[in-house]
Amino acid sequence: MDQHALAAGRAFPWHELYVPDVNAALDFYGKCFDMGTQDFPSPMGGEPYKMVTVGGTAVGGAMSTESDMLKAMNIPPHWAVYMSVDDVDARLEKVKANGGTVVVEPMDIPSVGRMALIADPQGAHIWLYKPAEM
Repeated sequence: MDQHALAAGRAFPWHELYVPDVNAALDFYGKCFDMGTQDFPSPMGGEPYKMVTVGGTAVGGAMSTESDMLKAMNIPPHWAVYMSVDDVDARLEKVKANGGTVVVEPMDIPSVGRMALIADPQGAHIWLYKPAEM
């Protein structure tokens, strides 16, 4: 684990909102918590990825549970948490060796980083994330 990230309070650098109507949700969070939005071109094409911003800084993103990619997985509305790790693949081996499971295999998003979704032995999910090297 990146001990500096832990010490600096950056162990959870990204959050992602999954809801049926992204625009309605972002309108709600904007009105209640002064959050903004910013479009990010999708690396897979199609609709842009909606980033959630605070003071102009991206702190998370939002995806529709009605999208082709997520609808088939029957994902309920929720906020997902990303944990900063030093090596996604090495941490996945430790997860599996200690009773956890890989829910979404590791993937690389160009200029963003590498990530994978795990479940701990009790079923709680969290994304492991390592930013792309610039």
